[in-house]
Amino acid sequence: MRGAAGRFTAVTRRLVLWGFVVAALALVAWGVSTWVSPSTQCRGVQMTPGDVCTYSSTTDVGTTRTQTYEERVAAARQSAPVVIVLGLAAAGFGIHLALRDNQRQPDTTGQPSSDIGP
Repeated sequence: MRGAAGRFTAVTRRLVLWGFVVAALALVAWGVSTWVSPSTQCRGVQMTPGDVCTYSSTTDVGTTRTQTYEERVAAARQSAPVVIVLGLAAAGFGIHLALRDNQRQPDTTGQPSSDIGP
């Protein structure tokens, strides 16, 4: 017999699954916005075309590695498709699990209990 706790668990599972789908779709939206209009920062300061960012290292006292604004934007644009594909895959997986869970958990409201013996 499924009591109130069983229904709560099923509802919670569905909410978590659909929350996962929403989070994955938010990841897709973030990837698309990064791809369309990337913004880049250097240690918290917004960069503009022509700016250069020097790498900071926790082990080296002085570092000579630098990256231009254009290089940072190109790197962001290269990573955006990966974020989009992973977000779509996660959303598809979440939708699959949510729909499978709905098929596995039929609505039993209004039906007599099956644990009543003769």
